[in-house]
Amino acid sequence: MRKSSSRCCVVGTICFSVTPFAIADHPTLGIQQDAAGSISTLSALTLPEGATILGFETQYISNNEINDADLAHYAEDGEAVHSTEAITNLSLNAAWGLTDDLTVGFNLPHVTRTNIREGAHHFDGAGLDEHDGLDEHETSGHEEPSVTDIHEISQLGDASGLGDLTVYGQYRFFGASDAPLHTSTLFGIKAPTGKTDIVNGEGHRFESEHQPGSGSWDVLAGLAVTRHWPSVTLDSNILYSFAGDGSQESNLGDVFNYNIAVSYRPGHSDTHAHGVAHHDGSGPGNSWDIALEINGEWRDNVTVVGERQKHTGGNIVFLAPSVRYNSGHGWSAYASLGVPIVENLNGIQSDPNFRTFVGVSFDLDMLD
Repeated sequence: MRKSSSRCCVVGTICFSVTPFAIADHPTLGIQQDAAGSISTLSALTLPEGATILGFETQYISNNEINDADLAHYAEDGEAVHSTEAITNLSLNAAWGLTDDLTVGFNLPHVTRTNIREGAHHFDGAGLDEHDGLDEHETSGHEEPSVTDIHEISQLGDASGLGDLTVYGQYRFFGASDAPLHTSTLFGIKAPTGKTDIVNGEGHRFESEHQPGSGSWDVLAGLAVTRHWPSVTLDSNILYSFAGDGSQESNLGDVFNYNIAVSYRPGHSDTHAHGVAHHDGSGPGNSWDIALEINGEWRDNVTVVGERQKHTGGNIVFLAPSVRYNSGHGWSAYASLGVPIVENLNGIQSDPNFRTFVGVSFDLDMLD
């Protein structure tokens, strides 16, 4: 029996910054799955043949902003550091079961970065013009013209637009439909469909790090393992994204995601077909899933015109409790809150405060 609830699993990163950025400046890839339990960890389970899942998700990242004084100080030292208040990622996800062991799907995001600021370095030549007409004798005895470096904050505003489309497949190569242990591979490609020409509040094009799209073709490959016990499921996965060259002569860097999650469904101990539905034998009905996840993400440095950017990349790990309500009528709703427990970022970067996922999923074959 195929259950009515579905999940949106976050397994990879779509894009990177191009100049100094906080590792939380970018959302992660949503992949739609028909499985109970965790939110951000990919299950090894594939959809049953003919199943169609549709999902909508909001991902929100709140950053600890860098204050204006520090931004100005970094600019004075020649460090082009920026701060982003928050990022909101609204995504449409869909998946289809081509066979019991092969699922294909896509993710299409709309990305908004809020209150982007950076230290500005301006050259002020005031006072030079008054000396332009003076000859060598007239200037003798005068002090050299003063040059003033003015440091202030550029309020660049918000950057919002369509992000990059990801198309993926998942193939289960170990584990029958009702077996307790499953293993599958993940593969996909990210296409440069996102906006890369958004203009900032000063009338100039945002740099690539702030654009909704990366302008690059990326290749994704990964592995997922799932183990079931009565009422409890353990999921784990890894995913690597090979980044191609993108807009403004940039490469946004490779990404490696690693996740593990344990989920519990109270009051349901029988595992049925496909290993994803835990019912009490009375037929499909409403249920709850409670999960605890560890979500890790490593990012390589960004390169611009072949030069590595020292204030980019690093490693971060989130601890994320989550909850899901599974309706017996073909839909489910879920929420997750992630807080960083490990932060090892390169150079000067604003660090994430917290990350949330809220979404709803529909099994189109079971909707009443």
